[in-house]
Amino acid sequence: MSAEPEEPFGTPEELANLALWGAVLTQLEDNLETFLEGTVAEQARGAVADWDPPAELGALPESLLVRARLLSKAQNRAYAQLRNESRSNRKQSKLINSLSGPVPPAVYLEVDG
Repeated sequence: MSAEPEEPFGTPEELANLALWGAVLTQLEDNLETFLEGTVAEQARGAVADWDPPAELGALPESLLVRARLLSKAQNRAYAQLRNESRSNRKQSKLINSLSGPVPPAVYLEVDG
């Protein structure tokens, strides 16, 4: 047995990549949660849309694979929900646009009811 302390799992580069991936996944999860809550201002939605991964991001560590897959599935469900809501909004918009102009006011008022 050696009296030297055990090395952490992985090289310093691998540990840094693991930490960076953890931060990236957390940020994406937070963005998705905020988006789904519907509390995001339009400026924040734009910032989320403009997100780019860090340039120094390496390969996804195997230990984060399950988390990344779950996030991907949640993002796909959110996208499908958004797509369905968009279709519904377009249908409602077509219906509203198909209505004629404002309804003329009533010509008489019934007071005996």
